[in-house]
Amino acid sequence: MTELLEDVVTEPSELDRTFVFEDEGHTLGSLLTYVLESFPETDFCAYSIRHPSENKIYLRLKVKNGHTVEDVFKRGFQELNQILNHVKKTFNKAISTYEETKATE
Repeated sequence: MTELLEDVVTEPSELDRTFVFEDEGHTLGSLLTYVLESFPETDFCAYSIRHPSENKIYLRLKVKNGHTVEDVFKRGFQELNQILNHVKKTFNKAISTYEETKATE
């Protein structure tokens, strides 16, 4: 048991961190994990919800040497924001096209 305790890192690391998101669920966890896993500098990324009644997600991100967790994490959010903006723009364009088609019928 002593060996295990010596291997546990209790201070913040530049390469490995767990982020906690209040009032979030599988939607954000899944999307953000997908984006972060696509980066070559990501060594590991996963999220969990510890209990169904707890409205929090825990996202763990581990990056390769030469990178920082914060930089990769920020880039992941920026990338996710660009993806979601594209989806929103495409969806709004499709709605407008549909409405214009219905108006001319």
